[in-house]
Amino acid sequence: MRVCFEQEKMIKRNYIVIFLIIWAVQMAAAFCFCMQKQGFHEDEYYTYYSTARTNGFYVEDGQWMERDTYRNEFVVLPGQGFQYGLVKLVQSWDVHPPVYYWVFHTAASLVPGVFSKWIGLVVNLVLWGINIVLLAYLAYRVSGRSERMALLVTLFYGLTPAAMSGVVFIRMYEMLTTFVLLCAILHVRAVEHMLAGKWVKLPVLRCLVPMAAVTYLGFLTQYYYFIFLFYLAAAFGVWMLWRERKLWNCVRYGVSQAVAFVLAYLTYPACLGQMFRGQRGAQATENFFDLSNTLERLEFFFGLLDEYVFGKMLPALLLVILVLAVTAHRQRSLRKLRQGLEKGKADAAAVMLSFSVLGYFLTVSKTALLLGDTSNRYQLPIYGMIVLLLFRAVWVLWKRVMPEKKFRRRETLCIALGAACLLLDLAGLLSGKVVFLYPEDRKQLAFAKEREQENTPVLYLYEPGAEWCIWDVANELFVYPEVYFAAADSVEKITEERIEEAKALVVYVADGADAEAQIGRVSGSSAEKYAGVEPVFEEKYCRVYYLR
Repeated sequence: MRVCFEQEKMIKRNYIVIFLIIWAVQMAAAFCFCMQKQGFHEDEYYTYYSTARTNGFYVEDGQWMERDTYRNEFVVLPGQGFQYGLVKLVQSWDVHPPVYYWVFHTAASLVPGVFSKWIGLVVNLVLWGINIVLLAYLAYRVSGRSERMALLVTLFYGLTPAAMSGVVFIRMYEMLTTFVLLCAILHVRAVEHMLAGKWVKLPVLRCLVPMAAVTYLGFLTQYYYFIFLFYLAAAFGVWMLWRERKLWNCVRYGVSQAVAFVLAYLTYPACLGQMFRGQRGAQATENFFDLSNTLERLEFFFGLLDEYVFGKMLPALLLVILVLAVTAHRQRSLRKLRQGLEKGKADAAAVMLSFSVLGYFLTVSKTALLLGDTSNRYQLPIYGMIVLLLFRAVWVLWKRVMPEKKFRRRETLCIALGAACLLLDLAGLLSGKVVFLYPEDRKQLAFAKEREQENTPVLYLYEPGAEWCIWDVANELFVYPEVYFAAADSVEKITEERIEEAKALVVYVADGADAEAQIGRVSGSSAEKYAGVEPVFEEKYCRVYYLR
């Protein structure tokens, strides 16, 4: 007995060591991609701007703006740190809750006056390190305490392009993933304890309070948390009613969650308006009830999942699961599976989790914005759980298909599957599928630094009413000592003395404006002034020209 105990203890110690190695490798990989990040998505600029807001970002037609004046709108100035009330106020004008911005503002307040990608990336790296542990723990519990499955899921998902993209995107989605995983773990843990007879009633301090706390923080991090909770809470409530035939536990659970939402509303009253009446809330509601785009949207998000998580091998994996399920059915093994569910075995937690993940995927696919590969962020919180549930399906079905004496073949299959998927991960990482890195900004910044050394004046012709598009090139504009802003709704000649006398000029022309007419405002009809008008870059919201 003692020998068996010591052997089991040694095996668990070995698994912990292997997990720590996997964790360290994935943290190192995430750090490497953080170092490669050269530019910012416009929403990332908004993260900086909305958590460090001073006087409010605006430009004046026909005025120069010095670099510090512009740049200071994106940094926490000395003496203006830890202003959480201001952060909440600014967010109430937008469409998001404040918890992530409070955390980001805290990090930025520790380095006042600094604009750096590392402020946001350090926050994400800390959350990513936590999320790896949470996913491994959830996989361990849902797979019937299988260390192999926990390692396999963690090893595969942690190096997918989707996971790395989430780390380098300076927004709230990595934090949302943390609370979604915590929510899943707490519900799975509750199911296991009730099945084992440890809990007859859901304990307040050990269960209901942690669930309510996670709901409070998760909901105030991103409203998509509510979608995941809705489906998981429905499955959890139905399971408790089906198992106990009593309402008391459901009522206590419902009251605890209601208290969390009431506290969230009292903390941030703008939440209801943002969810149901705000720009994004109204848009999401319209998309949800528009049945005509359902197939197109599901195909779009399934394609993202297939490409950025499974390396375009998801259909093959689903086919493997289907073949195993049909084989198991022919062997009448699924009857045993149904009997196991009726007896309330560990499969109950997996079924609940599958229902909530599927519900989240379908609902978000119907309501989220279609923004190309950047739309991965909306499904990021459940990507790891999708990997877990699909790998577990292969694991369980293979066990039911193969005779007990050939049990080791199941492990061989999973190892082979994991190795193949890991190769797909590496292929995806090396082929440039990690989003939000913007390597092209390296050339754009180098061009800006060359022009700055030559003292070349810079002119930005913006579209009135779309000044926020200027954010998209903020890191380039930070290079220049000052920038001249002029509205692109005029064709009058620009008579600013320094621009008229300049021998060379960098001109940003907003998309939608007539570039030829706008450039004519500074070059006129004189071919002698600027011998060449060279288009340099095509930015997301503007085009850059070099006149000399």
